[in-house]
Amino acid sequence: MGAIILRGMQAAFIVTSAINARSGMFAPEERLRDTIGTIDSIRQRVPDAAIHLLDMCGDGLQPAQARVLSPAVTRLFDYSGLHDVQAIYKAPNPDVVKNLTEMTCFQHFLHSQEALLDGVDRIFKLSGRYRLDERFCIGDYGDPGYRGQMVFSGRYASQFAPEVTGNDAADNFQLMSRLWSFDACLLPVVRSAYGQMIERMVERLNAGGYIDIEHLLHRYMPRSRIAIRTPIGVSGRLAPNACEVSD
Repeated sequence: MGAIILRGMQAAFIVTSAINARSGMFAPEERLRDTIGTIDSIRQRVPDAAIHLLDMCGDGLQPAQARVLSPAVTRLFDYSGLHDVQAIYKAPNPDVVKNLTEMTCFQHFLHSQEALLDGVDRIFKLSGRYRLDERFCIGDYGDPGYRGQMVFSGRYASQFAPEVTGNDAADNFQLMSRLWSFDACLLPVVRSAYGQMIERMVERLNAGGYIDIEHLLHRYMPRSRIAIRTPIGVSGRLAPNACEVSD
């Protein structure tokens, strides 16, 4: 199937990765291969998109890995040298490491690389190793209903008890983060929310609880700015168990 291009819309994809992650089912070689597949899927569906790859692993990219990835994207960022990333990487819980490093690096990029997003109409966040599939259509994002909105695949009940997340029982939900996007006019809103999200996760951990990106997105993104698109058009395998998922 050929790519469907909406003329006049400029899209940027921020792809988050952890090629040399110590946890999960996949070795670095497979993570690298899958991440190239992620990039290829964007090029197929949105050929003129800017692609910024953020590797957030405490163990930085090897030169050979960087040589493979760099020509495939607009910009490659290895955030292993960030003090906060190294501090987080010492945590014993891999879920804590994954969530805190992703939020920290995503926020850092939005603050420090805003110039790369000049002229962009919509910003997509896509998790590395996942791929846009045949249900993804960039042209659909020209719908007036998506202007000034964030677009997620769905709102789902939590798998954690409210006592764990610290959320009210009636509001203990999550928004999937494998693929989501926001109108570029919402960049200040997203930056601010990510600051709150990081603070909240640290607070919950210090209180003996737990909360992740998906629950934090639901808690801090303004409800009036959220649109749901099902299916959103993303597929891939979960790192902990290699199960195939599709949103």
